[in-house]
Amino acid sequence: MLRSGGTPAFARGRHLDALTSLRFFAAAMIVLGHAHGVWGSLGLAVNFSLAQGVSFFFVLSGFILAYNYPQVERELARFYRARFARLWPLHIVAIVLLPIIAHTWNTADLSSAKAFGVFVANVFLVQSWIPLRNVYLTFNGVAWSISTEAFFYLAFPLAVVLLRRSYLLALGVAALTTFFFIWLLVHFQIPISETDAGINSMGLLYVNPLARLFEFVLGMVACDVYKRARESQRPISVEGATVDELVMLAVIAVSMHVTPRLPWDQLLPANWASAFQYYSVKSGSAIVFAIAIVIFALGRGAVSRALTSRALVFLGEASFALYLTHTTVLLWFERHPAVANSPAGPYLYWTICLVLASLLFVFVETPMRRVIIGKRPSIQPVEA
Repeated sequence: MLRSGGTPAFARGRHLDALTSLRFFAAAMIVLGHAHGVWGSLGLAVNFSLAQGVSFFFVLSGFILAYNYPQVERELARFYRARFARLWPLHIVAIVLLPIIAHTWNTADLSSAKAFGVFVANVFLVQSWIPLRNVYLTFNGVAWSISTEAFFYLAFPLAVVLLRRSYLLALGVAALTTFFFIWLLVHFQIPISETDAGINSMGLLYVNPLARLFEFVLGMVACDVYKRARESQRPISVEGATVDELVMLAVIAVSMHVTPRLPWDQLLPANWASAFQYYSVKSGSAIVFAIAIVIFALGRGAVSRALTSRALVFLGEASFALYLTHTTVLLWFERHPAVANSPAGPYLYWTICLVLASLLFVFVETPMRRVIIGKRPSIQPVEA
């Protein structure tokens, strides 16, 4: 988490520890959603679209990269070295952990030749470009999102240039790109499904990097809004800011409940309604997330201040490892139903996930980034 250049990132601007902590809660939503089929989720996965935690990460990624690299064109080599250090080492370790922990490579019964090809796609983080679930969900399935994230890293310098010219242009291009894939779903009658073996809505609209570009660009725009708000320094009491933060948390909850249930079928023909509903389920709260990120980045209220506790910041730092390994641990529990169905099953699952993530952050992610980047990345504002 360095803002590459002559100075370490953490020396160039104030820490955004509240955002680091929020990463843990977004990751926890995804973990809870994936574990729902085994232990339930106290009704949370039924009443809220927990999959929107991925959307939060994409919006946050755009925000943080714009915050950390406002002059990215002057430091491209260091930027891409830092991005490589961020994604790749832990990604490879997570793949290696599959046979060690879950005793499987999770190859979806592919032939050896096909499995090797998919393995290569996974290693080089291009699997999200191939809209087949036997590609983007094999090996460490959740890594599809960092394949998408890798594309954002490549596109970021160009996005910076476009945003300097016009926010509306950059957002408009990204929004039209997403709409294009919605149109493809409708025009070619592609199934609104996450289980079909062929091309479906998951591969084309949820996993596809181009379809998620709007969320990333939205986060970049949110960063500029944050900088302007911080510079304006509108007087507000801690109490008033706390109310704003509490209201924002309530709005997030309402949005994650309502957006999957928007009445598209009353507004659009059935095929269009299904496509828009699918997008709403997965990404419907993106704008709300962008507003929330700005509010909590300002850090003026009691909630954001509570989020700066060392324990929560550490969990936020370890959230990338938590995200990359939680389904591997879940596979182990699914293969050991006696343990999973015991009263201690869900508690043991969460304990193992958190301990494993913490160990990987301390002993893999942090030292590998130090080796690749050349500096020790201490607790940083937040990492995209």
